[in-house]
Amino acid sequence: MGRLLLILILACFSSLTLLAQVTKGRDGSTAVPKSTLTPSPTTGKTLKPNPSAQTSPSANRSTSPQVTQNRGGTPTNTSTATKSLPDRAARPSTYAPPTTHTTNKGSSSKGTVQKTAPLKSAERGTVNWMTLEQAMEKSKTEKRKIFVDMYTDWCGWCKHMDSTTFVNASVAKYLNEHYYPVKFNAEQENDIVFKDKTYKFKKNGSRGYHELAAFWLNNRLSFPTMVFLDENQQLIQPVPGYQEASKMEAIINYFGSDSHKKTPWESYEKNFSNKK
Repeated sequence: MGRLLLILILACFSSLTLLAQVTKGRDGSTAVPKSTLTPSPTTGKTLKPNPSAQTSPSANRSTSPQVTQNRGGTPTNTSTATKSLPDRAARPSTYAPPTTHTTNKGSSSKGTVQKTAPLKSAERGTVNWMTLEQAMEKSKTEKRKIFVDMYTDWCGWCKHMDSTTFVNASVAKYLNEHYYPVKFNAEQENDIVFKDKTYKFKKNGSRGYHELAAFWLNNRLSFPTMVFLDENQQLIQPVPGYQEASKMEAIINYFGSDSHKKTPWESYEKNFSNKK
């Protein structure tokens, strides 16, 4: 009986010793619960969360420049200067298109622009329109920017701008003094030589378009569109859409004074309106 009791005591002691070895490490420290993080299949090391790798909504946003050819947007706030523009597709836009412009024959895009009442005789002026050939000839003796009013015969908003915006005394005066103002029919059929290249009329369905118009407008044909060329006949920027006289005055001053090279449009427009 005593021997059986001794065997039971020894068995219990052996069990306790084995349990202590399982719950303690070799260095005597208490073992921690197994991590719920899975080990890397390649290194065998435990994968830990990386706070710097956490993504936020803004982290997935594209930083690529966006083309601002929207119909009703606000002017682009661009602080970079528009200097050499050999690649028109990559060039930053310094002024966004206005609310309403005619896009095809007999129709216009929806917008909030209201037709303007005719000006009184004391408020009227006359733009000294010329052809592109005449403007380039004059540029040989006196360097100026060229302002091109791109129109078509069927464009109703083009005709309305002729009878309101371009007869405004302030607009006409500034165009005559700081630009060579050009009327350009985007559907004319005569060949034009511009910067040693000949541009022709292209038939398109029942109508057509002039290649030079498509070149300046980057194949986005909408009318009316104002095209601004610098003193060396390099394209600064096309500005599509009907413009009221007050907005037109600010735009032609913006490019005419070279403010587009250093001042965001929003800042310039605000300051220009405050001075008026």
